[in-house]
Amino acid sequence: MFSCVASQPIFNTKMEIFGYELLYRAGKRSVQFDATDLNMATKEVLLTAFSDIGIEEITGGRKAFVNFTADLLMEEVPHMLSSNILVVELLENTRPTEQLLKKCRKLRESGYLIALDDFEYREEYEPLLDLADIVKIDFVRSGEAQIENAVRQINRGRRKILLAEKIETHEALEFAKSFGFTLFQGFFFCRPTMNTAKAVDSDAVARMNLLRMIYDPDVSFFDLAELIKRDVVISYRLLKIVNSAYYGLEYTVNGILHAITILGLVEVRKWVTLIIFHQANAGKPNELIRMGLIRGLFMEKLAVQMNRRRVKDEYFMIGLFSLADVILGSPMAAIMAETHLNQDICGPLVTGEGERARLLDIIRHIERAEWGEAAEIAESCGISQEKVFQFYLDAIREAQKLL
Repeated sequence: MFSCVASQPIFNTKMEIFGYELLYRAGKRSVQFDATDLNMATKEVLLTAFSDIGIEEITGGRKAFVNFTADLLMEEVPHMLSSNILVVELLENTRPTEQLLKKCRKLRESGYLIALDDFEYREEYEPLLDLADIVKIDFVRSGEAQIENAVRQINRGRRKILLAEKIETHEALEFAKSFGFTLFQGFFFCRPTMNTAKAVDSDAVARMNLLRMIYDPDVSFFDLAELIKRDVVISYRLLKIVNSAYYGLEYTVNGILHAITILGLVEVRKWVTLIIFHQANAGKPNELIRMGLIRGLFMEKLAVQMNRRRVKDEYFMIGLFSLADVILGSPMAAIMAETHLNQDICGPLVTGEGERARLLDIIRHIERAEWGEAAEIAESCGISQEKVFQFYLDAIREAQKLL
């Protein structure tokens, strides 16, 4: 038996991370939320996330939304975890018995936030609505009329935080905002928004020029050092990375040329790219940078596992650049044309075809808790499910050290 926890981000109206919902996967043949014993499923989430992995590494100290059954509420299992980080989600089939309502009141008194998952209004849920802090509504399963009615009933004499689930497009995001939703869960933030009529700003041009220069195959250590030193922010962040726990050096690196000499051109290119993405990501969710880095680290581990250590940096770049179109606001093909990245990196990102593109699809499926699809691709490439999910968790840990 092995398990894996996926974390799906939840944003506020400023596109800042409010928290993560933890989604569970266990066993060799499970697909999505597959446990027949829901109590055991939640206990596995808690054991994996709060003990085996470390909740700080998954959520970065933000709220963790976890589903609890009525049985676990009656056993007071949520009280085992800190109210500072845990949000108690009640499943949609939870019956509001007097005993359960009493346990919910105790949770509220202890400082826990309570969320109602996949909420569809019925009069019998009124007592739970009174106790809940957050109400989650599925925007795929619910039509506009259902959403409007639910919001009207929820807001009748109450002030609740409304969370829109399964928001997959920017249009759906704006629609949810118009109904008063202030928290949003889904992968809308991974979709590019490009305004072709808008002139490209000078900062964007400078970033693309820098990317092009650092990937010039003829660039020397000295040339690259001079390029980096022109930007104080890039210089500072590169030195912070090289002196971080990720590399564990026994001495302090104080100069850019020294950093390049220690790390080598390939490593420096990777981290300068990440820093440039950070700068370009202003006004967009920081989760994009975190996801890109996790994808890069994950792809690198797959390369090593498949005996392709010699080109593991190419795999890293495929993962890191997989969200470049969203971050930079330009089509992927245009970004690839501006860099000197080779076709083995550009091809999978532009066409979405080939083995490397399929490997990238593994982590995309894991991010969405599409366990069956991830496992199928992994096994077709000769990689066990256990390895794939371990690589994902390891990538999360390593990314946390670097961000």
